[in-house]
Amino acid sequence: MSADPAPLLDVQDLQVTFSPRKKLFRERVSVRAVDGVSFQLHDGETLGLVGESGCGKSTTARGLLRLVEPSAGSVRLAGRELIGLPAKELRTARRDIQMVFQDPYSSLDPSMLVRESIGEPIDVHLRLGRAERTERVAELLRRVGLSPDYMLRYPHEFSGGQRQRLTIARAIAADPRILVLDEAVSALDVSTQNQVIGLLEELSAEIGLTYLFIAHDLSVVRHISDRVAVMYLGRIVEHGDAARVFDAPAHPYTQALLSAVPVPSPKVQRARERIVLAGDPPDPSNVPPGCRFHTRCPYVMEVCRTVDPLLSPALGSGEVACHLHTEGPRLGGASVRTMRSARQAQVPA
Repeated sequence: MSADPAPLLDVQDLQVTFSPRKKLFRERVSVRAVDGVSFQLHDGETLGLVGESGCGKSTTARGLLRLVEPSAGSVRLAGRELIGLPAKELRTARRDIQMVFQDPYSSLDPSMLVRESIGEPIDVHLRLGRAERTERVAELLRRVGLSPDYMLRYPHEFSGGQRQRLTIARAIAADPRILVLDEAVSALDVSTQNQVIGLLEELSAEIGLTYLFIAHDLSVVRHISDRVAVMYLGRIVEHGDAARVFDAPAHPYTQALLSAVPVPSPKVQRARERIVLAGDPPDPSNVPPGCRFHTRCPYVMEVCRTVDPLLSPALGSGEVACHLHTEGPRLGGASVRTMRSARQAQVPA
């Protein structure tokens, strides 16, 4: 039996801490926006990273690219450690991992022609001659479904969907192996979203791109992802194959997120149980003891208030960090949907 291939991207115990400046008569409080995140990304697959706004998804992406400096952890890209890498070597390593940001309007310099915007990473990483560079830009525009004639236009002359195609063209200009897409379709209307998702699927099939796809739209994540990781308050609370996570969520937070996703059938939609979480996520500068989700969990037990749950296997694939699987009902990795009511979980630990 052959061993599993080494991951293309291996993130272990990544931590990103922000320490604001101390103000007069105010105590300086550090915020750990990402607190021990670990995941792996294999060649050619798509990992969806989901969660509420403020849970740390975008900071995780920026941390692994070192757009913000991690305070601890390891990020290995094709076996090469990125944390602590000198600036010159980091620039070279970044050729293999590029990022597409949420807002295509602010991602492109309004004073630069498209030819120059897309040509920048070519100049940095490939150093082609002028004619080769121009041909490369034309090829990239064709690849993302735009006319090469557009290279002599400015960003304000394009629609939102076209601009996002331009940012994707720039991101793949140096032939990276991984694209990190941070809410790359959330600013677009539904029809344009579908076009961009279709483009990403085509690029994955044609040139073998690997994606870390960050989004809050779970229907889009389910469509494009091979695996899904769910974040809450700086940590991954569940991960696994996309089909397993969506069809049999093992964490109450995942269950609540999925219950908010509308379905096309009005009859099915009316029959679904809508789980409304009480309150807002806790202040990340004052994380509650025990399970971070216990202040909002409909199945909370006494052990949840004091003991931080460890990851345990989920049935089918992946892992889940929840006491329901080891204490009280002892779900043992089964879907939390098997619990008929919250009262069944009110069992002393």
